[in-house]
Amino acid sequence: MLDLAGSVPEILYVFPYTNHKPGTSPYHQHDFPEISIMVQGCADYRIADRYYHITQGQVLVFNPHTWHQETQPVGTSSEQVHIGFRHFVLPGIGSDQLPFASSVIDLGTQQTAFFNVVDQLIQESSQQALGKLLLEQSLVTTLLVYLLRALPENAVADDQILGGEESPAESQAVVTQALYYLNAHYAEDVSLAQLAADLHVSSAHLSRLFKTVVGQTPSNYLTDIRMRRAAQLLPNDTLTIKEVAGRVGYSDPLYFSKLFKKYFGRSPSAQR
Repeated sequence: MLDLAGSVPEILYVFPYTNHKPGTSPYHQHDFPEISIMVQGCADYRIADRYYHITQGQVLVFNPHTWHQETQPVGTSSEQVHIGFRHFVLPGIGSDQLPFASSVIDLGTQQTAFFNVVDQLIQESSQQALGKLLLEQSLVTTLLVYLLRALPENAVADDQILGGEESPAESQAVVTQALYYLNAHYAEDVSLAQLAADLHVSSAHLSRLFKTVVGQTPSNYLTDIRMRRAAQLLPNDTLTIKEVAGRVGYSDPLYFSKLFKKYFGRSPSAQR
């Protein structure tokens, strides 16, 4: 799995506010990432000279130096949360960059979990309790994880239909999307052919790019994720070996057991 252990951000601000007053903010940008969350109501946003009507339940991500502007239309109101942070480092991405091509994020299946954490964050920011800053950091980190889990539902920055020779940035974008997809969907029946089709490249081309950047093929990387996750689950004696196999993407427990022994040199039962 992708190691996000070093990806805990420094929180610059958590700013919930309710706006009933029509008006337009200055067109501005930051030298750090910002997340804007529409909790209730609506507002219009100008982002890099494109215009969006943002409604309840939508989330915006502004990478550093992304110009944006908010307008509260007449007769409307909005309840939003703005979060500024820095020193957030992702494998294969770098510091203070989230790998989304668009600032408007589709949370997909992460929607409910994400907004449950938003509710906790709003409650925590409204009080001066012991450990407030530490808890805010934990909650914002959790929101970032849910955003990354939603990455397969969104286009990756610099991702495009590739033809001919692609640039290093394009190659990295393809591999990055594949990495985050595999980490999010390892428990499912993952097909290299379907993943490559979703990324608009051939299976052979994806395997070649992936091995160049990561050092192993997508299939080997997926097996690595599954085996390490299985090793974490097996000590839980409330799960059968068959159930563990199913949770890491294998419908055949016998095949899973053979693969586990080949990978670790011991059987799944010896891991318990």
